[in-house]
Amino acid sequence: MRIFGDDGFRDIYGINLLNKNFLSLFFNNFNFLLKKKKIEKIIIGFDNRISNKYIVNIILKNIKIVKKIFILSAPISTPGLQYLSKKERCFGIMITASHFSARYNGFKFFKNGSKLDKKSELFLEKKISLKKKYHLKYSRRKKIIKINANKYISFLNSISDFKFKKRILIDGSNGSVSFFKNKLRLFNNSKLVSFEKDGKKINKNCGSNYFKENIKKTIFQKYDFSIAYDGDADRFIVAEKKYGIIEPEKTALIFANYFLNFKKIKNIVMTEITNPWLIDELKKLNINKIISKVGDRNVIDKIRKNKSFFGFETSGHFSFMNSMDGILASIFFTKIINTNSNLIFDILKKKISYKKIIFGIMPQNIRSIKNYLFKKNLKYVFRKSIWNKYHKLYIFYKKEDLDELKKLKKYLLNKSLKIKIKN
Repeated sequence: MRIFGDDGFRDIYGINLLNKNFLSLFFNNFNFLLKKKKIEKIIIGFDNRISNKYIVNIILKNIKIVKKIFILSAPISTPGLQYLSKKERCFGIMITASHFSARYNGFKFFKNGSKLDKKSELFLEKKISLKKKYHLKYSRRKKIIKINANKYISFLNSISDFKFKKRILIDGSNGSVSFFKNKLRLFNNSKLVSFEKDGKKINKNCGSNYFKENIKKTIFQKYDFSIAYDGDADRFIVAEKKYGIIEPEKTALIFANYFLNFKKIKNIVMTEITNPWLIDELKKLNINKIISKVGDRNVIDKIRKNKSFFGFETSGHFSFMNSMDGILASIFFTKIINTNSNLIFDILKKKISYKKIIFGIMPQNIRSIKNYLFKKNLKYVFRKSIWNKYHKLYIFYKKEDLDELKKLKKYLLNKSLKIKIKN
């Protein structure tokens, strides 16, 4: 039974993986994982979706084995819950559907601040596939303790002690960061939009999902830089008023150049679908690239293994201190804006030499396409889809590759292969 994707799982609340019966089955069987891992305390966090209170009740009713359950007294970002899981040295359950709309919900899991490993996910999937619900009795009674996000907020404020020289707007996606309003120095010094708390408008026409459309609006154009998060604030995207949205590769290069002034950076982790332009730029700085598969856990595992300074995904996830934390990344970037904005503008002037095109390929056609691409001088990556029937073929090309790219398109169409194309 397949439950987990790259990062926990999610679904529309009330159906499939998020219906009451399945959630009761899941968290009833979850006790066996907690027992196997010798977990005695857990912490539960959530964003501001309305369905969270019902899900929390299901978790409390079904989890029996632990001694203590800490529950956040207000919504928190996923990186905030991850931080507290590390500080409290406990298992973390974050209830969120990230950048999905309000009708969705889901889960991300952490052990002592690290993402739940694939082996544990497979253990749970195998256990739940039996579709057995167990009558569990424990003599001890678990303690349920309310806690707040003050430790995390204090941590963020401790690195925000700089003066703001530029006008900055922050789009909170009507998500969990709405509950950090008036608490973070970063927010107190910025113009805030889409910071509604009711959870009904989370990610609706706002945040990272709609940043490309919204930066054209008058209110955004009044500010030098704009920043957008997703619903649980693990994603961070930034735009400059005249330039527009800054590509994640350029954002990574800005971070690399800035921090290189303070410490030696040996390598940076990036995913296999990162634009090769960045790799060429990092070579000039004597920084090596470490390639990871797509997925937060994969990136962070590579960071730890290679002792990298930071890592990122092209979706806007940047990992500092082994956490994909949108607020932390935005604090660092805001510091660069206010202390060395010339660095940013110098990098924005650089031209990204490679363009990207994405083909959706049916799995049965991959071998023949690989054989064709093997003979060509094109940079490409196949990415296997977990849920979708299409696999993705990423082609990175330069101006001189256009003729070869036309031949590739013709080849795919002549073979009557089912494809979809996205520039």
